[in-house]
Amino acid sequence: MAQFKILPQTYLLSPLTCFSKKRLFEEICTLVSAITDIKEEVLLQALNERESMGSTVCAKGIGIPHALVPGLEQSLAVLTIINKEVPYNTVDTDYMGVDVALAFFISPKDDYDYVEQMLRFVSKELDNTELANSIRRVWQDNSKLILILQKLDALLSQEFKSSPVKSSASPATNSIMQFINDAINS
Repeated sequence: MAQFKILPQTYLLSPLTCFSKKRLFEEICTLVSAITDIKEEVLLQALNERESMGSTVCAKGIGIPHALVPGLEQSLAVLTIINKEVPYNTVDTDYMGVDVALAFFISPKDDYDYVEQMLRFVSKELDNTELANSIRRVWQDNSKLILILQKLDALLSQEFKSSPVKSSASPATNSIMQFINDAINS
């Protein structure tokens, strides 16, 4: 576990051996359930519902699955590096595989604008091939992974300084977040 300025409290699940996105999500949710005492099924449903709205692949081989989780007191993240790329997309699109997943479990108490902007910045930074390859190279060394996450957090901090979070969401953002919240709570 590591704590940062911008990223939420982050846990490492690496190296991981699995062969599907379904199993990847199950492994991540098992860890988060043990940490939060929220049922795995609730966490898994939240991730799958968000994923059904569109793929969370943000760069070649990298996914940022995320979901709003009712009852979660504080947001958290899990960085998972898989030993071999797993298929990540639906059947009706071009193939996308993932070997790195930075999953975010978002508390309903968090500011949606802040979370939205953080996810956008994370996606942008993880699209950096050098950073992504650094993560892959040290996938079995948790202390080095934490150093890379600290670097990512520092980059995010710079992004936030140069582009402050807007104080109110656009009507479209509010309706999207309301839709996600309604879907999770129904």
